Amino acid sequence: MRATFLSVIPLCAAALAAAGPDSGLRALRAEAGIHMDGRLEEPEWSRATPASGFTQEWPLRGVPARQRTEVRVLFDDHFLYVGARMHHDPALDGGPAKVVRRLHRRDQESQGDWFGVAIDSNHDHRTAVLFEVNAAGVQKDQVIYNDSTYDPSWDGVWESAVAVDEGGWTAELKIPLSLLRFKPGEGPQTWGINFSRADQGSVRESTRWRVVPRGDTGFVSRFPELVGLEGLRPQTRQEYLPYLSSLRKIETTRPFDDRRWEQRAGLDARWGLNSHSQVDLSLRPDFGQVEVDQAVLNLGTVETFFPEKRPFFLEGMDVFRVAGPDLFYSRRIGQGLSDPTLGAGESLQDRPGATDITAAAKYTAKYSSGTNVGLLGASVEPARAVIQDSAGNRFRRELAPLTNYGVLRVQQLLDDRGSYLGAFASGMHQAGPAGRVAQTQAVDGVYKSTDRSGLIEATLSRTQAGPKETQEQGWRGRLRVHQDWRGGWVLEAQAINAGRTYNPNDTGYLNRADEQKAYVELVRHWEAPWGILRHREVGFNHTAARDQAGHTFLRNFNGWAKTDFSNFVSLWGGGGVDVAAEDDRELRTYADPIKKYLARASLPYANLGFDTPGNRPWYVKVNASRSWQEGGPSTDATVFQILKPTSALEVQLTTSLSRDEGELKWLETPAATPIVGLRRLSQIDQSLRVAYAFNPAFTIQLFSQWLAANWNFRDLQHYVNDQTLAPGLPLDQPPGTTPETAFSYRTWNLNLITRWEFRPGSTFFLVYTHGASTDALINDRASLSPRPDLAILRKLPSDDVIQAKVSWLFR
Repeated sequence: MRATFLSVIPLCAAALAAAGPDSGLRALRAEAGIHMDGRLEEPEWSRATPASGFTQEWPLRGVPARQRTEVRVLFDDHFLYVGARMHHDPALDGGPAKVVRRLHRRDQESQGDWFGVAIDSNHDHRTAVLFEVNAAGVQKDQVIYNDSTYDPSWDGVWESAVAVDEGGWTAELKIPLSLLRFKPGEGPQTWGINFSRADQGSVRESTRWRVVPRGDTGFVSRFPELVGLEGLRPQTRQEYLPYLSSLRKIETTRPFDDRRWEQRAGLDARWGLNSHSQVDLSLRPDFGQVEVDQAVLNLGTVETFFPEKRPFFLEGMDVFRVAGPDLFYSRRIGQGLSDPTLGAGESLQDRPGATDITAAAKYTAKYSSGTNVGLLGASVEPARAVIQDSAGNRFRRELAPLTNYGVLRVQQLLDDRGSYLGAFASGMHQAGPAGRVAQTQAVDGVYKSTDRSGLIEATLSRTQAGPKETQEQGWRGRLRVHQDWRGGWVLEAQAINAGRTYNPNDTGYLNRADEQKAYVELVRHWEAPWGILRHREVGFNHTAARDQAGHTFLRNFNGWAKTDFSNFVSLWGGGGVDVAAEDDRELRTYADPIKKYLARASLPYANLGFDTPGNRPWYVKVNASRSWQEGGPSTDATVFQILKPTSALEVQLTTSLSRDEGELKWLETPAATPIVGLRRLSQIDQSLRVAYAFNPAFTIQLFSQWLAANWNFRDLQHYVNDQTLAPGLPLDQPPGTTPETAFSYRTWNLNLITRWEFRPGSTFFLVYTHGASTDALINDRASLSPRPDLAILRKLPSDDVIQAKVSWLFR
């Protein structure tokens, strides 16, 4: 009680001289050390000028915060210290008992009480580093780039401590200067800084020291100034993270796999060359601790996009991003392998599951002139399968050649609002005479208006890809215009023109080329409450697209409305229509010299959804949609639930149901004539995530997914021309063949990860992975039900792996 009294009284007295965001904040040099206990008891804290006068960002943007916050900043030769007191007014929410403390793994979102500080140390008005800590002591950090885009993949090693008392809760952050890039020089420095606070108790609000008005596209460029920083010398960041991993396959679906232990070692390193540049190196990286990808049943014509989860390809990747398309999709590096094509009498004896990355390196730099540079290179070793012929002879067959990747990105800032010009280049080279070679070049630019309410993006890119002797070249252009008016109106428009031979997918990701597309959207927001309604929103958009031959494959009209109630329940709904068009992809002829088109009728659809307040022990989000296809209705529903029985345990359950009564879909092309039919599909996808935190450094996470689907085709037709389908099978159907029309798929994946950060930056992982799937249950399991399905899947051959990995950080 005495310690609390000594800390609270001086802070309250200093509040008389509190700084608002318009006047900026002065940092104070700490003459003595700061003991990290979260209590703000050192004399330096009481001498520093506090920042206060926070404003709501949600639910009532621009209204003064209901709960008072005070933040102070100290520094010395090696660290920046941030101390914050989050007051809780007993008249509003019952005092400290309403401080919501959620315990979980670092860098995860949660509906708890948070404090954060965003620092634009280079004062380029475009890039910042955000450090956050919640009332349970869990840390979260990320980078903000392009003025307002967040990248949560960035990780730094820093210290924090929190304390709860009768006045609310307090937080101390100790941030190494080596994590911040700033201009060299002994003289005074000016940085940008902003603070944030989230409350999930009886008073639910998100507040900032400075809130950007609606209609303003900026964020970092609007930060208040932090002054008083003198005598600082940039600190270089040098980190070495060697690892040792041991893996064993307990069960396997491949008869040639053995079950011996496999050891692997590698190194991740990071060198800060100076105040503005850094090199990252990864030798023989291992990503066994990364959560497995969620299984997807892809019956469509577009490649499934899987998000990047590997640390090396996450951190610092903001430098390589181009406005618009994903010209660099890092999942291309080290991707999975398929079984080779076998000849008569041949059998597969062994093959790797994926290509191995030998080494990868990246260089990133942000110069005081406003120039940003990123350079990345990676080498993937060749992969070979062991084949045995009918005579018993064994030999190796190449599955993937030695492949090298390179990416270069350069940006030049034009002003302090985030406008820039940029250039991008990437390349992929496969060894060998039949190896594939691909190159992508692009220029892009962003202009933000003086008041930051308007934005123009433009990108022009070129690709050259294919085998060395037969490469194809293609172009793509994109223009985007965005205008926000402070009266609540938002206008968005895009135009895209991509050639048919445009193909960035050796190093990037694009779901389609060969298009001329126009898109326009108009949205109206209302921020002020109206009766029991808080924020309201209505919108309308229209998309029209055709290929380069002039065939319209998409015309869509769509509208929606959304509102939040005073009890924080949200409700939304909408609908639209896909107007009659010519589908150029469904018949799988888009690689042919002349494409075949499938005529589509006009198809209406509607959707409705709601969710409950996120701070409650049980959170529910429901979304349902219905569309009307050629052979009947199609219904999709998803229920997402979060249960928080204790502050340390969280359970997430997602259940998705899909039922199509008769969508016109491609079945096969046995000769030269595509066959289509009305496809009836029933699918359930259920995933469970359980996380328990003993403390922020020791956590256990479980992920389990069961996916089941049955589908069949009726009313078969064959293609005649772009406007005509004829009943039955085509005349060129091979004699004595009838296409299979009933299909099934079941899979069960499980991933258990134990993580212990035994010292800052050093971790031990124990991982168990299980996977089983089958497509042979259609005759036994016409219905979809988890209990019998899982009973069958448990008896099937599976891939079960256990892995232990330890990494130790040296600085």
